[in-house]
Parts: sequence; C-alpha cells; structure tokens
Amino acid sequence: MSWHIVAKVAANIAKRKLADKATEASTKLGLKHVIITIGIVTAPVALILLMLMLGVAAVVAGGPAAAASGALGIPPVVFSAYVAAETNAPDVAEGCVVDWPIIAGIWKVESNHATYRGRTVTPNGIVTPPLYGITLDGSTPGTARILDTDGGVLDGDPTWDRAVGPAQFLPGSWRAYGQDGNNDGEKDPQNVFDAALATVAHLCLTAPGDYTNPNDLAAALLRYNNSTEYVERVTGWIDYYRSFSFTQGQVTANGVYAFPLPLDTVTVAQIRRTHHDYPASDLLVPEGTPVYTAHPGTVTRISTPCADTQRCRCGWGVHIAGADGYAYTYCHGTRTFVQAGADVTAGELIMASGDTGNSDTPHLHFQIRNPNGALLCPQPILEAWWNGIGLSPIAAPTSGCTR
Repeated sequence: MSWHIVAKVAANIAKRKLADKATEASTKLGLKHVIITIGIVTAPVALILLMLMLGVAAVVAGGPAAAASGALGIPPVVFSAYVAAETNAPDVAEGCVVDWPIIAGIWKVESNHATYRGRTVTPNGIVTPPLYGITLDGSTPGTARILDTDGGVLDGDPTWDRAVGPAQFLPGSWRAYGQDGNNDGEKDPQNVFDAALATVAHLCLTAPGDYTNPNDLAAALLRYNNSTEYVERVTGWIDYYRSFSFTQGQVTANGVYAFPLPLDTVTVAQIRRTHHDYPASDLLVPEGTPVYTAHPGTVTRISTPCADTQRCRCGWGVHIAGADGYAYTYCHGTRTFVQAGADVTAGELIMASGDTGNSDTPHLHFQIRNPNGALLCPQPILEAWWNGIGLSPIAAPTSGCTR
C-alpha cells in the first residue's frame, strides 16, 4: 500500500475523530466563536489605523514565517539574529528580558532590518555593503558635530565619527556595548548577530529590566535615542511585530505534534518528495528559516559542524528523544536555540535552517526513528501535521520514500 494512501486514510480517521469531538463540545465553544468573529471583524480596522500612524503600506501577514520569509521585510538571517539575541539577553545582564520584537522595532527604524538602500546580509550575518550613517560634521541640520574617536577603524572616517552597522552605533558606543553574538571571536558592528546582541547590551547594561513592561521599555528607548518621536515610532513597530507569533510553530489540533517549519515555507509537493538514499525528508527552505519541535521531548544532543563533512554530516543539528518513544533529528542548521538536556514542547523554536554539514543547499533534514531504532518515512506524517492533524509516527512506513 502506498504511503500516500496510508496518509489519506489516517487523515480521514483523524478528521472524523476531531469532528466527533467538535460536535460534543460545540455548546462550550459558542462564546469562543463569537470572540473569534469579533476579532476577525475588528482586527483589520486596528491594523489599518496602525499602518496609517506609521506611514507605511499595509501588509497582509501570513503564518509564523511571515517575518522570517521576508513578508514583513525581515531577512531570515536577521530574524535568526533577533531570536538569538533574545535568548542570550540574560547572559548580557542578569534579569534582563528583551523579546525579539524590541530589537526588530529598533532596527526597522534604524536600518530597515539591515536592508537600507538595497543592502543584503550574507548567511553568516555580514551586512553588504557595510552600513554607515551620515558624516557627523555638523553640516546636516539637527545632527551633532563629533570629531573622530576611532581613527576610522569602525566607520572608515579618520576625521569625523559616523554611526555604524544595522543598529547604528557610534564608535564610542560600540566600544562600550559591542558583543560577539556569533562566537567567532570578533565584535563586528556590521555583523547582525553581534549588533543584535549589542542592541540588547545597550538596553540592559544601562539599566537592566523587563523590557516587555511598557514603562521600562519607554525609558530604555529614550536612553537609546533621546527623542519622544523616535520612541513612538519604535514602540509602534514593536507592538506590530508582537502581534505575530513567529517563534511558535503550528501545533496540530490535538496539541501533541507540530509541523517543524512555518507552514507557508513549503508546499505539499515538497513534503511528499522522496529522499535520496534512506528514509528521511529534505525540505528546501531559505537559510535562517525557523525550525520547530515536532513533538515534546528532551534534547539528547546538539551536533556541530566540522571540517570533515562526512564525519559531521548533520552540521548544526538538534536530536530529541520524543515523549512518544520516537527519536527526532533536525540537521543542517545555521545555529541552534536549545541545549542538550532541555525539555521542549511541540512547536518550540529550536533551530534556524541552513546548509552546514554534508549539504550543498539550505534545507531542513528531518528524520524519525521508532523505538527499535529503525528509520521511518516521515512524508505522510509531515503532510498530516501540515494539515493540522496530530498523526503519530506509528502510522509511518519504513520504506517507499527513497529514490
């Protein structure tokens, strides 16, 4: 029997079960339906008003991939830098809480997420060409006159200072708050991972706080740029980005499983694609695409890249012992967001996709092993999860998905 048929039969069974449960609970859900309907009717009005206030064109947001896929103008690698900086904020200053929309709001105003005037960001996070602010020689109305403080090392100007990088730090500020966000031994203001963590440092080291609190946030933004208009613009964008759940995957209807990528980054045809030599799935997605946990469990190992790609085939990868007894593997990331021993939930952000290890193009390599250690064909399971159906890997065949 074809695994396509297995998937269809299992999906129909699951749908019937969900329909039965929905019928039993329909009276309980009446109020929720009313609330959802009100939200659908009123949300566009609020969004249009927000867009008019910010002076930007309205954007129709999709699923969790909207930001990472560029629909909101955030390149995937930049999005990864934001999430990494949020994760590492407590390491910069104990007790400091900075969620990624804060960094995104600041960078939207400062450099349009490192894309100002057509700039691009390399897979390892370098802004190309380098981003510099105007020469601070006092000739531009409303700007300061600042003589050179870095010998032109950071800003390329040995006479006057200029703001540098996507976060637009002055050379003196970079020396005070610059960070090595990608652990390459350098603090580079033109690297988005370094600059994103430096943005956190500027907020946290001046006055640590919980910047998800509006009052703490407003005070911190004034320290970042002493302008009420600036604070209003940035907080407008922060509120906008917070209205989307980019760091949470699409969990199935039963709450047990989740599709491991943003739904709008792949098609059914891609999901059904066979693997080259053994049961697994290669899902082609842009570098930096969020990767989510497919099922709750415990991280058993984080794999890392090395010079010998045959020995370190997985590259950056996350290996999870699922609560259902199955083992889940995610490979070829650009970076991981969890550590070995961590307990994870379905839909939790664990990695950003890439092409590290034995890979020649950005993609997510995903595989499932049953309790006996046998590799399973994940294609029908992935398709069910993509459709919101919490199908267990027990339904997955062990053959028929290679070419």
